Amino acid sequence: MAGLSNSDKKLLDDVEKYGWHVVKVVGDETGPGFGYSIGLFKTFGHPEIIVVGLNLDLIHSIINGIGEDLRNGKNYQSGGFYSGLIEGYDCYFVAVDVKYYNDYVGYARWFYKGDNFQLLQCIYPTKKNIYPWQDDWPEEISSLQPVLAEVGVIFP
Repeated sequence: MAGLSNSDKKLLDDVEKYGWHVVKVVGDETGPGFGYSIGLFKTFGHPEIIVVGLNLDLIHSIINGIGEDLRNGKNYQSGGFYSGLIEGYDCYFVAVDVKYYNDYVGYARWFYKGDNFQLLQCIYPTKKNIYPWQDDWPEEISSLQPVLAEVGVIFP
């Protein structure tokens, strides 16, 4: 591991020890905070996970919960609703278009040495159970959770 930064070593150690690592990115004037996994694809053959726009500790908890679910044999797929990730709400998963990888998951691209991994976005509703693709989605939070889906995805 000579020549690696401490954060690189931590990522590699976490993937080796736990099966994945969670990267948290603080929001700024260019966009909301987000978090994503690195290692789920390598360890479980399952797409990596990204969550955008929630509290970073909650994002970390959601991704860790998904990782534990995978370890226990559960699978998440694009186009499906899943309960139990955020209490009282169902989350919807979509495949992320590779065109977003550079802007959102650069560290995963470093780990996988390119874009040769799959990525799912975990999309959550408002407290009133409205999802970003629905007409009632509040305009004032429209930039909070950009949907990074592939072109042509059909939402429920």
